[in-house]
Amino acid sequence: MKRWYSIAAALAFQALPHAASASEASDAVQSVAASKMTTVARINGATRPVIYVGNFEGCDSVSIQNAPGRFEHFRVCGNQVSARNTVSPSWTEDDGAGDVLRAVVDNAVLFGAASQVDLNGYLIAARALGPSQRSCANVEVILSYEGDLVDRALKSICFHRR
Repeated sequence: MKRWYSIAAALAFQALPHAASASEASDAVQSVAASKMTTVARINGATRPVIYVGNFEGCDSVSIQNAPGRFEHFRVCGNQVSARNTVSPSWTEDDGAGDVLRAVVDNAVLFGAASQVDLNGYLIAARALGPSQRSCANVEVILSYEGDLVDRALKSICFHRR
């Protein structure tokens, strides 16, 4: 009987780090959804980017970047965080998608924010984050598909005043 309690206690303690890491991720995702601003958070002992993707079908989409090009996708609906367990399809600049990307970035520099869906259904969204220098603007570009993050980039766009 004593051995049974030892095994049960060991199993309970083994589950604690997983529960804590799930809670860390969920808390970070919920915070980003509420602020609608990308940030970094300590999850599973590592600092991870937690990226606000946007609003999709009435819910906030948030992704955690676990490694370059590897994202974990979440939806937050009514303060309820749910993991998507999906893998985003890769994006290419074919079929005029590169032209759409450049137009969206240019419009974000001019107007503060812009977005457009390319011919393949990918949403390209960009917003100016503020000037980096007198003639440059920092722009965040979010590429998503059905609300899941495909790629994110921070660009410094410099232009020549005439």
